[in-house]
Amino acid sequence: MADLYGLAIGGGLTGNIDDNARKLLGDGVSGIGPYTRFGTPQLQAIKVISSAYNFTTTPAAANSNLSKAVRGLQQLGEIYYVGVPTASGANQFIALINRNNTYNGASQGSGTTEASANSSYDAVEADVLAELGGSGSVTITDSTLTGLSFN
Repeated sequence: MADLYGLAIGGGLTGNIDDNARKLLGDGVSGIGPYTRFGTPQLQAIKVISSAYNFTTTPAAANSNLSKAVRGLQQLGEIYYVGVPTASGANQFIALINRNNTYNGASQGSGTTEASANSSYDAVEADVLAELGGSGSVTITDSTLTGLSFN
């Protein structure tokens, strides 16, 4: 298979694909990160928060609150990472999901409105809350990896 990083275009003009293929363009304005687009599914970090449920309570046990919440998130499709809740953040955790599968409650499954574009995860919040038992509340917000931690 040809290597696109050094391909000559137009009979000797070099650098077109070479230069562009070696750039990292961020998703934000003027190429400012985070960098999530590499020809693979676009990833989105989200924070799952619930004032009613403690996600640190026996997370390794079958049917723990954390496993129930992850099952609710799986309604989105692929999950690439689930962070470990700590004692200081027992009611929240970070997950890394496929942004292309996130939609708001009004257009779930229609493919027209990305939830992360308007920070609404209504349908997914309802799925997670239903898995947890239906009482209390669940809020899902976008998160960003900044330095060595998620915010």
